[in-house]
Amino acid sequence: MRKRLLFFLFVLLMSAGLLSASFFKPKFALVLSGGGAKGLAHIPIIQELDRRGIVPDMVLGTSAGALIGGLYAAGHDGEELEEIVTENDIMNYIFHLYAVRPREIIPSPFTEFETNLLTVEFGTTGFGAANAILDDQYINAFIRRYIAKVMEVEDFDDLPIAFRAIGTDITNNREVVFDSGSLFEALRASMAIPLVFAPVQLEDGSWIIDGGTEDNLPIDVARDLGADIVLAVDVADAGRIHQGSVPDMHTLSGAFTGFTDYLSRPAVLAQYENADWVIVPDVGSYSALDFSSKSTEEILESGREAVAENADVFDELESRLAPYKDDMEYTDYSDLPTPVIEKVLSEGVPASYRETLDSFEGRPMDYETISEFEAFLDDIRTHEGLKSVTYDVVDGIITVYTTPYPSMSGNISLGLSGGLGVRYDGTDVFFVYDPEFTLSGSISLLPNLGLEYGVVVDEGIMIEGGLILPFMQSLFLYGDLSVKYGQQSYLSIPGTRAYNFGNDAGVTLRFGLAYVYRDKIRLDVIGGVDYTYISGKNSSALSLGTSHDVYPYGGLGFVYDDYLGTDAADNGLEMSLALSIGGDFPDTSLAYSMVFDIYGAFGPTDFLKFIVDAEVSTIRRPWDLAAAYRATKTGLISPDHIYVMGGVRLPLPASTYVDAGIYFESFDKDGAREKDSTWSAGQLIPFSLLDTIELGGYLSGGIITSFGRIGGEIFLSMHPRVSFMISIE
Repeated sequence: MRKRLLFFLFVLLMSAGLLSASFFKPKFALVLSGGGAKGLAHIPIIQELDRRGIVPDMVLGTSAGALIGGLYAAGHDGEELEEIVTENDIMNYIFHLYAVRPREIIPSPFTEFETNLLTVEFGTTGFGAANAILDDQYINAFIRRYIAKVMEVEDFDDLPIAFRAIGTDITNNREVVFDSGSLFEALRASMAIPLVFAPVQLEDGSWIIDGGTEDNLPIDVARDLGADIVLAVDVADAGRIHQGSVPDMHTLSGAFTGFTDYLSRPAVLAQYENADWVIVPDVGSYSALDFSSKSTEEILESGREAVAENADVFDELESRLAPYKDDMEYTDYSDLPTPVIEKVLSEGVPASYRETLDSFEGRPMDYETISEFEAFLDDIRTHEGLKSVTYDVVDGIITVYTTPYPSMSGNISLGLSGGLGVRYDGTDVFFVYDPEFTLSGSISLLPNLGLEYGVVVDEGIMIEGGLILPFMQSLFLYGDLSVKYGQQSYLSIPGTRAYNFGNDAGVTLRFGLAYVYRDKIRLDVIGGVDYTYISGKNSSALSLGTSHDVYPYGGLGFVYDDYLGTDAADNGLEMSLALSIGGDFPDTSLAYSMVFDIYGAFGPTDFLKFIVDAEVSTIRRPWDLAAAYRATKTGLISPDHIYVMGGVRLPLPASTYVDAGIYFESFDKDGAREKDSTWSAGQLIPFSLLDTIELGGYLSGGIITSFGRIGGEIFLSMHPRVSFMISIE
């Protein structure tokens, strides 16, 4: 009996000990501050916890700390986090300006305006159709790829580690602690740096910005949640422990970092004493936006140095948690179950995309699927001219939402194209430059009447203004008047040897009727009259007298554009035709111009594309007009021109590419020769002046950005003739 009693007491004491160990286990919180790129220094801290077998009971983060902490809480350990930030081009994801807002209608084939650099909308409520400088579509896609398996988690306590993100509600002037709902929305809202990234609007209508403006190191929140032990990491260095490490205030990013640190520093410093330990990596010399690969590695190294310098902190933490380490569990992201996409719904997405959206149903919600899904949404956004395309995930159902740019009463756009290089025409080497800068825009005068305006500056200058009157659903009337100075004679054709600024002037009055179908097809019927004045010029090569040319004409235009061209892997086709027929007076009774361009890229995979590029033109205008000629690929000029190139494209990482192909050209080798002011009956026949055939090779490489293609290209013909150009278009 006595032995049984002793055994019972022993079991009772052991159970009580185990129960008390579990019941009295201190709650450990890891708190990570905001700091932009400097937040990468959080990763070595997490790696050290992993090495010692310590798993926090909760992770709290603000801004960059929320992003790193959220990925950690989702199941990505320290080593995986380092792989994520070193194997992804985060700089490229972040630094995207909002895509240039397309015109309400695709441009006419007779237009001379580029709008690839920047478009700013304005109206009675303000200016700017985007509420941030940087486009967040790509960084959003980056985040969702790595939380795909947990996007459906409603309660953040159900993540592998309980998680909280901090945001600032500027609508109601309060701090927001995200503990449930959409994990993506919580991460994105916490890092919504004012003006840099767009704020996030919640279902209740409140707008959330970067939590660093309210609480950049949420130690107090951790204590309120019952944390007994708090290890905080302050990459913003509120206490200025590293006095010599400050951002370069001569740079915009450095000044921005200094300003945001100044706003958050007093509140953060006041919380230091509420933590058990505060680790401050020496990263102050880096800016919040410095995500270059070199800086990434250096910031990670600063984090490792901070770990070594604070070894006693980790020793003490490990000692305090030693009795409980066996109970610490961490589920790696790779071990989490993969949800399946049950259905894809959409709001505001055109029906033509429905089939592709349906194809995602039944697929696993993993990295590969979400990457492909995000890329398709970006195609929709770009092609439809939308501000953003995003989605929610609930119970396996993805609901896609579109956000259009706000309708404003006017806009102003900037464009840049052209290039510079050298060419060899078979006899001499000459330098080529043909830049073109444009400024254009529109203003709504009345609900159904708009004013469009523009300026083109190259070697000359053209100013244009016109009215546009929409009626019915896809039809509109337009009329414009333009004045141009310079580049009216054949002496001023960019990209050729025949290049000389002249004291020439021209006036164009044009009117037309246009029909647009789904912003992919445009048909124009136009009428107009051009007046050109050319001053006399005498040189050893050519003698020109003063002339006046009047060209009344009618014309047809056609545009088909199904090519996005925002990524080297895009498929699509674009073509345009501009045809005019009239008479050049007083010297020529009949004149015409026909120019047809086509470009296409096609391929079954993202790693190889077949490309085709072609131009066909035949023009009969007075020989002393620049409008009478087209330039060949090696800098010759001809009134008749046929060019066809076929080749392959190799899309490379970071939107770069390499093209190679073979081209064929036919033209009038004496296109620059002085001709009679009138054409003979035989010469008026289209393409009758073609007398030379050129064959050669083509090689090109470059990068495709949000404002166009920047690259270099080489044409080498059999004669030989050579052209090397570096250009933007």
